[in-house]
Amino acid sequence: MAVRIVFVRSKSPAGLEPRIRKEAGTLARAGHEVHVILWDRELAHPAEETREGLRFHRLRHRAPEGRPELAFLLPRWWSFLFFRILALRPHAVHAVDFDTMIAAYPAGRIAGARVVYDIFDFYAEMVTAPISPRLRALLANAERRMVAMADAVITPDLRRSVQFGSARPRRLIEIENVPDDRGMSSRPTDPDRFVVFYGGMIAKDRGLVDLVAACEATGAVLLVAGHGPDEAELLTDIESSPAASYLGTIPYEEVLERTATGSAVAALYDPRVPNNRFAAPNKIFEAMMLAKPVIVSDGTIAADIVREVGCGMVVPFGDREALKRALESLMLSPETCAAMGARGRAAFESRYNWKAMEPRLVGLYGELLRSEALRDKRKPHE
Repeated sequence: MAVRIVFVRSKSPAGLEPRIRKEAGTLARAGHEVHVILWDRELAHPAEETREGLRFHRLRHRAPEGRPELAFLLPRWWSFLFFRILALRPHAVHAVDFDTMIAAYPAGRIAGARVVYDIFDFYAEMVTAPISPRLRALLANAERRMVAMADAVITPDLRRSVQFGSARPRRLIEIENVPDDRGMSSRPTDPDRFVVFYGGMIAKDRGLVDLVAACEATGAVLLVAGHGPDEAELLTDIESSPAASYLGTIPYEEVLERTATGSAVAALYDPRVPNNRFAAPNKIFEAMMLAKPVIVSDGTIAADIVREVGCGMVVPFGDREALKRALESLMLSPETCAAMGARGRAAFESRYNWKAMEPRLVGLYGELLRSEALRDKRKPHE
């Protein structure tokens, strides 16, 4: 009998972000009935649909990215999420980040479901807005309570567990932000241009202004894709630069295509934001998969990985001269780029790939849902 698992996420960039697609797809292929509840903030997708073996349920309500008004819309999202979980009567709820756990945890407990807390980002240490230390501490304490209360906690890197403070998860597993191998060609479409690709959050802590300046100074081309809270300010700098182009929010397949046909990938995270020190974003591992060198910020987990593998350049965040020198060294030595790409690809094949993560996720759910009483207490959802 199939187990019914409900994933919940408070946003749905480009329909469904890669990590949820991989996690939910893995469990669906393992024979489980998988539902995904999302908040469609741009009214870009149907309220209900079934595709890729997953059943989607969306709150279709426009919400401004990075605007204060978003906070006033959260109760509507939480209400939608709470009652939809109860209606689905799942065996397990897979909640992504604290803003879904607020409603998903009580709904899951009322439904008699196991609750898995998948921490993409630890909110108290991610928020860059000027909030009071007291409010930040309250948020951190609430997140840590959820860490202790959930039946299992998933983190992209076990080193992030220091963010939990004294909270001790009942079960803790590491599911890294690694891609599944697509077998794509990584040959640049224009070998005469050095193209740096950035796909991700459009935010001040991602070094985009520095990237624009460094590309202008070196003659490199910068392609930027994504969305985020600082679009209004940062897109002015990006779109007015002769070295940069903004692609908007693009599907994941195009993200991979841009990575494959570019020359290098940028993943500059400001380590002064505590959460960024623990960032090991999927763009790093996608660059490894496609044999591209990556440029990352010092003082982050990403920098530790890049140094260990030897697959890119590490620069101090905000140091434009260091970033310029890193770009110049890559542009002047195709052999260096190729060697870094080869080392990254070897590390991807040996460790940093989704096939290595799948048994961990399937095993976790097997352990959580081993009880026959839990499996048999409901009929499959129609």
